Amino acid sequence: MKLLFLIMLFISSWAIAQSEIKFIVNASNPVPSITNEQVQDFYLKRVRVWPDGIPLRFFDRREGTPERKTFISQHIKKTPRKIDQYWIGQKLFSGDSAPTQLPSDSLTVALVSRFAGGIGYVSGDFKGATGVKIIEVKGE
Repeated sequence: MKLLFLIMLFISSWAIAQSEIKFIVNASNPVPSITNEQVQDFYLKRVRVWPDGIPLRFFDRREGTPERKTFISQHIKKTPRKIDQYWIGQKLFSGDSAPTQLPSDSLTVALVSRFAGGIGYVSGDFKGATGVKIIEVKGE
């Protein structure tokens, strides 16, 4: 019985860890934290520059990845279908397209580190890398 309990505890802890994400920005970005409302504004391109005037570039994760599922449900709070409809509308009416979708943490880190205004999200077990820093999202 104890063994079954420990296995169940391990599995549920593992599942929770797998659904976490961390936000990263370019290492030169002076912003220590952002709000969840800012995450939404950045992703949906309602805000296009950081407070210091640097152009913002949001990097998304590929559709179907656990990180994107977590991002959409916990931070954007829309269904994937609503997100697709939003970006179709933006493309038709303003010419804006959805943020670039990337397949992995390593590619997200590479691109965020390359653009001074870069921001993206990575898996919850990400520990850090040269050229980027992890920032806190308040109001999750």
